[in-house]
Amino acid sequence: MSDIKDWQSREEAGSTRALRVMLWIARRVNRRMLHAVLYPITAYFYLVRKPERCASRNFLNRVLPRPATRVDVWRHFLNFAKMTADRFYFFVDGGQDIPIKFIGEEALRTVMARGSAGIFLAAHFGSFEAARVVGPQLGEIDLRIVLDKSVSSRIVEILQDINPKLIDRIIDSDQGSVALGLNIASALRDGDWVGFLADRHRPADRVMQHEFLGEAANFPVGPYIVANTVHAPIIGIFCRITEQGYEVHCEVLSEAVTLDRKERQAQLHALSARYVERLEHHVRAAPFGWFNFYDFWASSEQEQ
Repeated sequence: MSDIKDWQSREEAGSTRALRVMLWIARRVNRRMLHAVLYPITAYFYLVRKPERCASRNFLNRVLPRPATRVDVWRHFLNFAKMTADRFYFFVDGGQDIPIKFIGEEALRTVMARGSAGIFLAAHFGSFEAARVVGPQLGEIDLRIVLDKSVSSRIVEILQDINPKLIDRIIDSDQGSVALGLNIASALRDGDWVGFLADRHRPADRVMQHEFLGEAANFPVGPYIVANTVHAPIIGIFCRITEQGYEVHCEVLSEAVTLDRKERQAQLHALSARYVERLEHHVRAAPFGWFNFYDFWASSEQEQ
């Protein structure tokens, strides 16, 4: 069992200097060559990050049809390294040379045709940068992402140098809940779509409990409450890692969130449960692409 109980309690892997070296390499070689460089780097982190190894094994034991092996944990680490390296290509040129298959475009276009902005619910599953391709591909989505800049400070620092426009599209979640809610609602009213990584929550967040991979876990309900303020649609974005690149699965979870005052709790629970059910479906289909290297089930006490 991993002794990492909170995703915020473990220092971000890799120094800023190392990440800049990776960026330098990425600008000079193709993706296949950069991935080859990752094997010794992954070996190092596999050896020195014991808590993450334990967390990976715990997760893989839940999702694989057999006990997880060291090779499975290694593969999990390697996929994370590849996803991290791919981010450089997405930052520099939008990932033009990375194969991405988009599944569910028709359903999303139907929702978009109604003219209102909405909410994307993604996860630490595959690459959110690959999911960002949805916006430019459809040509009509101006996407902002809710992200804690302090947790990913090294990547954010590099991104600021590479593509400062993307930094401007980040809504920093490290602010008061009232201010955060107002900023998100304002973005939606301005016609921007807002993306959440909805498989993690902070200690102060309101959560609901759902069974996930065989055991109860807490998931944030903030995105659904925000969606209700402007009656926004909610789209699930599930990004599977494939042998060649990524598959971005787009699923309509709600065409317009409108919570009834008397049934608010039950409706919130149903919305959250729908996302968790679809997340579990995709994680089971592509288990080596879910990247929560801590004890995800450690805090199972329901908070209301």
